[in-house]
Amino acid sequence: MLEPMKKFMTLLAALLCVPMFMSATTYEHNWKFVTAGDASTYAIDEDGSLWGWGWNESGQLGISTSPNDRTATPQQISSEKWTMVASGKAYAFFLKEDGTLWAAGDNSKGVQGTGDGQAHKVLTQIGTDSDWKYVNTTRFFGYSAFAIKTDGTLWAWGEGEVCALGLGNFNNVSTPTQVGTDTNWKKVSVGAAHGMGLKEDGSLWMWGWNERGQLAEMTEGTGSQFIKKPQQYGTDTDWVDVFAVNYCSYAIKADGTLWAWGDNQDNLLFGYESTDTTSIYTPRQVTAINGKVTHISGCESTRIVAIGDNGVATKIFAWGSNNDGALGDGKGKAVDLGLDPISYEPVAVKLEKGLKFTHVASGQYYTAALTDEGRIYTWGKNRGGQLGNFVELNQMTYTTTPIIAAEKVEDGEGVFTFDAENIPSGLNAAKKLVLTGEWGTEDFQSLTAAIGNNSGFPPAGNKTIEEVDMSQATIAPETWLYVSQGTAMYGTFSGCRALTTVKMPAAEQAANFKSIRSAFQNCEKLTSIDLTGCVNVTNITDAFYGCASLTSIDLSKCELIEASESAFDKCVSMETIILPKTITLGKYFFGENTSLKIIDWSLFEGTEAPSYSAITFADMFQYVNDLSVITLKVPAAAYDLFKNDTNWSKLNIQSVDGVKMVTNDINEARDVYNFKGQYITTLKPGVVAADVLNNGLYIIGGKKMIIKK
Repeated sequence: MLEPMKKFMTLLAALLCVPMFMSATTYEHNWKFVTAGDASTYAIDEDGSLWGWGWNESGQLGISTSPNDRTATPQQISSEKWTMVASGKAYAFFLKEDGTLWAAGDNSKGVQGTGDGQAHKVLTQIGTDSDWKYVNTTRFFGYSAFAIKTDGTLWAWGEGEVCALGLGNFNNVSTPTQVGTDTNWKKVSVGAAHGMGLKEDGSLWMWGWNERGQLAEMTEGTGSQFIKKPQQYGTDTDWVDVFAVNYCSYAIKADGTLWAWGDNQDNLLFGYESTDTTSIYTPRQVTAINGKVTHISGCESTRIVAIGDNGVATKIFAWGSNNDGALGDGKGKAVDLGLDPISYEPVAVKLEKGLKFTHVASGQYYTAALTDEGRIYTWGKNRGGQLGNFVELNQMTYTTTPIIAAEKVEDGEGVFTFDAENIPSGLNAAKKLVLTGEWGTEDFQSLTAAIGNNSGFPPAGNKTIEEVDMSQATIAPETWLYVSQGTAMYGTFSGCRALTTVKMPAAEQAANFKSIRSAFQNCEKLTSIDLTGCVNVTNITDAFYGCASLTSIDLSKCELIEASESAFDKCVSMETIILPKTITLGKYFFGENTSLKIIDWSLFEGTEAPSYSAITFADMFQYVNDLSVITLKVPAAAYDLFKNDTNWSKLNIQSVDGVKMVTNDINEARDVYNFKGQYITTLKPGVVAADVLNNGLYIIGGKKMIIKK
């Protein structure tokens, strides 16, 4: 475990960076190993115990996660001592400290190596040998596996249909089978149809299918696209690492240079945009990265490259598809939007300064990186909980910037202060958000994802955020709080069920909001919000739907509202709503406002009462059964307009600045001014009409009478 002072300094360093957050964090682990499969993450603690999280639909974690078959909470797989894990597409291999090799998950093509044809959902030993020291496998396409024994021999099993096993044939093998007789193998990496290996002398070997140049020019003049057994490439002996992914090949030399060849679709080989997107049959140096390369990873659509020295990385870069935030630069988009944002040039992953990484491993659109202090940073896709951020099922989405995995933030102040360039991706434990710097629609979209409001309808929402403070933020012109997430649109703070307080930006900044549609939908504990600065908002549809604790709202300055359906529907505690001089009132605007007492429309400037059919008017007040208990305040000039309207007259119409009336009927006077049963006296002769005032003295002419309140 980390020493107490070390924990404090690490936390202090984090607090001095942006984003800044204050919370109590529990450090339960000091990790020494991490790897990523297709969508499952595995880690080994310093005590040797084995842990996993993410998808487990085929039992690849080796534990039960029913009923959902996925988890974002790290689960202990075994308390025994383990040294490494290699994970594929819904299957994995586990190497124990005693040299035994184990498997769990899918068994397609016999990839588990157990030879029994069964898919094991618990860790099952492969054979009885106890002299294994290394294991690796395909992770995205294919079912080929390799392991090296302590005597340096190479063994293979699983899918061999394209010679990917290097056994000299096209056969699948269900138990480990020795590849050749050499005894100096060091490392292996497997793509979709080919293998790459390093020997202890630094030589590079390849085998398999060369359909797209992933074996370089090794098949030239052979009359075949296949290399059936491992064959040395070139004569260089300074190779230190290899990485095969899909139909691409990468290798690192001792001087830190990175070389690539194979399929260059979408310019994935070299990290820059060019017209040369076909197959590359001669290794070329990747020059888009400055510095010594220590790690190379990625999936079929993304590349992750770390630079540093002596196997320790200080910076991580990425290029390729940014679906589900795979690049970790804060600009990723939901994969189901179908936008497929691509960066052809390397972008820096937004990591805290000063971190040093010893392991970097990528799954499908996500990456896990281990620091030399035993912490794991993850970013990207989280649909199965593979980021290990403890969120519930309906909040398993994605993050666009790195978060710290497998460290649960316990109850504390939970204050996060950040600008739009440094949005913390894991805000599931935040209690207060303080926004600084400039914010636009895309920034609020990223924030929506970070607080977990982008899954399901209504959105799953966040259960911890109690306060949002935007008073220090500047707002870009034409900003929306209604943003796209996945295949749908959501309000930025919709579903924040613990949210009680919102501090809006200063008036001159709030004026830049264009739409707050659904922005606070189902924020059931929200008690008040100041919208007087939102003078240019045009859309408030569903903005406060389901805000059951909201008692009043002032829209008096919001004169441009054109869309407002269900704006305050199900606001069951709402008592007062102040309307601007002009507004388009939509269907269900006052729906289920069963506590509503006052609609203050004293700013009304129309020449006629807003016209609605009987059905539409009733729908506007859906489930409000007695409209007579609601007082509608209007200016004197509009009093008769509303009082004589078939629909609006169902409310208690009241003038706010005086009404003139001439009548000889005392009962009419009583009825008009709602003073039934109160004392009436006559005035002196000659008084025909007088004002009805707000000071408690009401005078009605015609029959010389006075009504005292």
